[in-house]
Amino acid sequence: MDTRNGTGDEIACARFLAGALGTHNPDQLICETVKRSRGKPDSGYTLAVWGTPKILLNVHIDTVPSGEGWTSDPLILTLKGDNLVGLGASDIKGAAACILGAMEKVKPENVAVLFSGDEEHGSEVMPEVINRGHYADAPMAIICEPTGCKVGQRHRGIIAFTTTFEGPGGHSSLADITEAPLLKASRLAAAIGGYGEQHKTFGEAPYQGLCTNIGEISCDGSYNVIPTTAVLKFSMRPPPGDSVDQREADIRAIAEKVVPDQALDRLVSLLPFESQNVGAFKSVFADQYDPINLQYWTEAALLSDAGVNAVVFGPGDIDQAHKPDEYVSRAHLAKAIEVYARALDGS
Repeated sequence: MDTRNGTGDEIACARFLAGALGTHNPDQLICETVKRSRGKPDSGYTLAVWGTPKILLNVHIDTVPSGEGWTSDPLILTLKGDNLVGLGASDIKGAAACILGAMEKVKPENVAVLFSGDEEHGSEVMPEVINRGHYADAPMAIICEPTGCKVGQRHRGIIAFTTTFEGPGGHSSLADITEAPLLKASRLAAAIGGYGEQHKTFGEAPYQGLCTNIGEISCDGSYNVIPTTAVLKFSMRPPPGDSVDQREADIRAIAEKVVPDQALDRLVSLLPFESQNVGAFKSVFADQYDPINLQYWTEAALLSDAGVNAVVFGPGDIDQAHKPDEYVSRAHLAKAIEVYARALDGS
């Protein structure tokens, strides 16, 4: 199913999965839509509940765009040797297939399954799931992401901004007396970059530094044309235990000093994550229990902030995600089915 974020139909996929979960006779089945901002089409989610859930299994159903470089149709799952190739196979539709496959082996008891959209493009669905109370009040959760079938126990957050500088533009011979949008954007970029440089030794391994990134400076000028606009985009990734709110306050203070009264538009503000009690999951993962630190963000941070003891686990490797000929191995799928079956059977 085409669930490429921004262009695909995530609602259709959520409804399809509701039908698949419905064949296993859940005590409660919810399928709802969620409106998104910035002109994105609506997304949605499906929640199935059996008994009084001890644990929630969550998989995001959206993918990134397929991009160039694929040697086969990204929307057709293709078996190549021991690997299954397709868009989202590793990130993270393989996990969704494993959960449905595990249900063919065990009867779900005291468990909830949540398939949700929009993880790859702003994570606007999960906060609404939490606001609506549609995570079954489960005290524990496994957030499915490609961890190589290891248990992810913590990761960084992320905060990102964009801002647009404007001026009348003109001939470069008038640069000394004309508003300079690109120069202002560059000065702010340098100041934010300097803040990142000053904090490169902040925190403890493997999460030292803030991963400050000046991602884009674009304009409509040239060497002999004063631009009328200049757009700056930047981000940083606070480590576990750090305050995203404090980093935002610091960023805004820097901007006010360098370019007074310039508005910053916050693109995302996502919390770091650290499992409340990773040891509580040991019986679920059995021989797959091998806690690791993750370098990428997941929605475990949102559920953890809501009070849920969460970990991250799934088939596939992150180095396969978001790239041409993305794949997941049959061996990883087999391991994941075993783990999800133990979570599903209520024991």
